[in-house]
Amino acid sequence: MKKVPVQIRPFRRTRYAYQRLRVCKNCHNFTVLWEKECLNCGRSSFIPVDTMALRLTKRSMQTERLIALFLTLAGVLFSTTFEQIAICLGSGIVLTLLLWLVQRQMTLSEAPRQLHKWFEKEQQRLIDGLRLNIEAAIGIRQQDERLAYEMLREIGTLVNSDRNRLQQISLLRNFVLRRDMDLQLESLLLFDFDEGLAEYIGEIARIKPELIKERTLLYVLDHEPEFLSMANGREILAAIVGAIVRMKRYVTLYPEFTRRYARFLPKDRFLRLFRIVTADDPHLQFSNLATEVAEIYNAKYQWDPDFHQSAQSTGQQR
Repeated sequence: MKKVPVQIRPFRRTRYAYQRLRVCKNCHNFTVLWEKECLNCGRSSFIPVDTMALRLTKRSMQTERLIALFLTLAGVLFSTTFEQIAICLGSGIVLTLLLWLVQRQMTLSEAPRQLHKWFEKEQQRLIDGLRLNIEAAIGIRQQDERLAYEMLREIGTLVNSDRNRLQQISLLRNFVLRRDMDLQLESLLLFDFDEGLAEYIGEIARIKPELIKERTLLYVLDHEPEFLSMANGREILAAIVGAIVRMKRYVTLYPEFTRRYARFLPKDRFLRLFRIVTADDPHLQFSNLATEVAEIYNAKYQWDPDFHQSAQSTGQQR
């Protein structure tokens, strides 16, 4: 299958996933995408949910102030003397002013609570809006796979679905992936084994090894037999080991996994592993991994000057 070169837009990161949502002021339809016109009513009236949260908070606080003023007015109306009227009116105005000052201080902290209540109330609209987003992404796939992937990636921040992940993986396998792309891995991990995901992990290990982290390693270890059943499974696992030798921590945590594929590492990756294992580390010095590394070194690199320099520098450090 011929892969297509694409330019994927950078992924916009937010502190909270809900901050990616916008809501239509006209019909209260939600979207996680960037369309200008509402898919439900056709109006161009989207606002961020953070803005809606502030509006809801200010509206709620305004209602509280109106209640305070109403109680003040009621106190004045039911007063029988001028002194009672003055006391009710003065204390009511002072308390309303104090309430307003307190509310000003609490607006930003109150907004998330109001937003949570609003999400609970609008739960079905939120689900319907995300469903419209998914339908739009699937509908455009035949015409523009890149855009479909970007849409599914946005939806995936709020929809925890293996189906969505599989669709993203399927699209990514059609693209020529490059190191400069804003790619993701951990957000695409599945519970069950999938060959497409395994191929993608192998490609990521080669072009962006820094994305191979602990969650990915646990997935690989859980499904190692399935990886090995693939035609190029051993090469994928070797690429993953080549990625994790970037960090000594992963070699120390997973020495047996590293040992099983150390023999298949290219020279530069094995040299990195050799330096880690021959360093003064009691966790690795007398391990099975150290024995395997020594055997590979004696068989392939015993006379290689790069390894001699590495051994000398290690000795000097000691």
